[in-house]
Amino acid sequence: MNSTEQLAQEICVARVVYQFYPFIGGSATHIQELSTKINSYLKDQIIIAPNLGDSCKEFDENFGIKIKRTRVLSLKFIKKMPTLPLIDLLYSISVYSTLKKMERPDIIHAHGISNVVYCTIIGKILGVPVVGMLHGSGAAYSKTADIYETVLAKLCKPNASFVLDDGSSGIDKFKKLWGNKVTPVYHGIDTELYRPIDKEKSLIDKLSVEHSSFIILSTSSLESVKSIDLAIKSFKLFLDASNSKNSYLLIAGHGPLKESLINLSKELKVDNKVRFLGGLSLSEIIEYLSISDVVIATSLYSNMNRSLQEAMACEKPVVAFDSGTIRNLIKHMENGLLAKSGDIDSFVDNITLLYTNNKLRKKIGINARNTILTKRNWDARIKTELDVYRRILMK
Repeated sequence: MNSTEQLAQEICVARVVYQFYPFIGGSATHIQELSTKINSYLKDQIIIAPNLGDSCKEFDENFGIKIKRTRVLSLKFIKKMPTLPLIDLLYSISVYSTLKKMERPDIIHAHGISNVVYCTIIGKILGVPVVGMLHGSGAAYSKTADIYETVLAKLCKPNASFVLDDGSSGIDKFKKLWGNKVTPVYHGIDTELYRPIDKEKSLIDKLSVEHSSFIILSTSSLESVKSIDLAIKSFKLFLDASNSKNSYLLIAGHGPLKESLINLSKELKVDNKVRFLGGLSLSEIIEYLSISDVVIATSLYSNMNRSLQEAMACEKPVVAFDSGTIRNLIKHMENGLLAKSGDIDSFVDNITLLYTNNKLRKKIGINARNTILTKRNWDARIKTELDVYRRILMK
């Protein structure tokens, strides 16, 4: 055991979160996995999360880490930006009240820009150092979100902060705001959980498709930043180019654009070949990955998302637009296929190439998993987190 690990076993961490169960999505899953993976290295860890009623009870009892639920305004207002600052402020007051009643932790680890900024203030009041964790940048969603995030970040700086490299400009942005207090980190992928498995044949029957079908899967949320409309348009062009009769596009995920995407598939007359799966549980995602031949990512902003890396860990070849910093992870024709951002014809050519070349699909899938094993393992990620804890506690 090295000195960093020895020190960590004496550390008590209070982890302040907002995007947590019963929320679903990349941020919520990331927090759950991180807290689980790092827990054995710490003396104690408690998670402070929004109180969403009885829907959380069973999860909290079985999670294995103590969860303290605290008050939050009704979530029906959360997407209305004029009320978001008020929600954030009131939640921070509730968090402060909770922390004040607790035995002082050694570190407050806050997730999300609002929690990071308000917990920095709370930490100064309580005399506890604060480590932030930012999951990319609000610029991915809207200019308003970007401005709100920037204004908050200028209010005060945490003692240190991690910024998750989601392929966007988030790391550069926060380095300009907070300087050397920022440490870039990557998604940690559980490669024991996300691994190649035999096809879940019952799913193929459930989808009412042929067992010999060529299945393309999209696992991104149905938000504008993910450009799922380009997935449907590309699929239409692929069908025309390949003249395939047994190819299908599966769209997993939920979001505000579902109805418009369903209408688009009808307009393009591919609705009989497109299946909208809705939001899926972790186990369901793995099962759908097992029957998929190709996984696609169509965002013009960034495709370095968690779901893409999970697919790679399952030895699935991915086709993605070359947006953001995806080239830091995927090398064209080695561990995935990249098309110029927004170039649908090139994107379709890549899908067609994999459709016609099963050996290439297998080769790229194997290389993809090896990439995740070497570059996205949890051991390296946890070491980075513990090193930062050690640094700020030894000052």
